[in-house]
Amino acid sequence: MTTYMSQPRRKKSLRRRTIEGVAVLAALFGLLILARMLLTPWDFPLPGKPQLTGYWQGEVSYTADDKRRLMLHLVRDENCSMACDVTGEVKICGAEKDTSGDFAGDVHNWRGSRFSLNLYLPTRKADINMRKLDGEWEGDVVRMRSKVDVIDADGAWSSNRQIPDPPMFEMRRASETVFEAAC
Repeated sequence: MTTYMSQPRRKKSLRRRTIEGVAVLAALFGLLILARMLLTPWDFPLPGKPQLTGYWQGEVSYTADDKRRLMLHLVRDENCSMACDVTGEVKICGAEKDTSGDFAGDVHNWRGSRFSLNLYLPTRKADINMRKLDGEWEGDVVRMRSKVDVIDADGAWSSNRQIPDPPMFEMRRASETVFEAAC
């Protein structure tokens, strides 16, 4: 009877273990990027595809005589724990009533084609105040509907002094330079 003795197992070299470790980390990183592309294509799109986040500009008509430029800087909200996918800055310019503030919002579907933004702007007395935007995004165009309140000179809101919400308006891509120079 013959017996076979197994050969002692060779230890992996330090170099080989390092290469395997780097390969595992690279694979995990690749999976994270792929998951983000699949789960939030509006923020981290496939190469060559547009993204919702970034800078946008448009013009909203509050009334026939009152048109104002609207600037948005949308970013993905990485720090929010519940139901707030985007955040950013907003600027409204025109009618010598420039204002700026922040917003937080929700993306309503996987593609990001529908979203809403809650605006946190200073309340201006004796003026039209924008409080919410609902958007539909497709490529390099965002179609927006805004919700507004008219605040009286004494700071009160009266139901008999409200105007209809402005009609839908379009926003186009802008640059950081254009956003910073606005107002």
